[in-house]
Amino acid sequence: MRGVDQGRGTAKTIFALGFLAAVIFSCIKIIPVYVNNYQLQDYIQNQTPFWLTQHASSDAIRTNVMAKAQDLGLSLATEQVKVEATTSHVGVSIDYTVPVDLKVYTLQLHFTPTSENRAI
Repeated sequence: MRGVDQGRGTAKTIFALGFLAAVIFSCIKIIPVYVNNYQLQDYIQNQTPFWLTQHASSDAIRTNVMAKAQDLGLSLATEQVKVEATTSHVGVSIDYTVPVDLKVYTLQLHFTPTSENRAI
């Protein structure tokens, strides 16, 4: 009778460790994607006032955003970066999806970082 009880505890421990390993693996794969999105969002929010004061063109802003995304390891198409730039307004919006391979499932994370700044 005692041997059966010990086997049940071992199975629970193995299941718990497997579940913990799956959670850690998922976090290792997912968290860097969110960090990259945060860094891209932070970049466009910090740069928008400068682009406004420099009267940067839409193409120049798009090129800067695409370069930053490439530095972060994000592959963005030109169509995914929308830029509105006038003398009194700069707006940047990005719409992209990052596939995350979790070995048994591919998670599609969708992000839409935006920033807008108007002259006072």
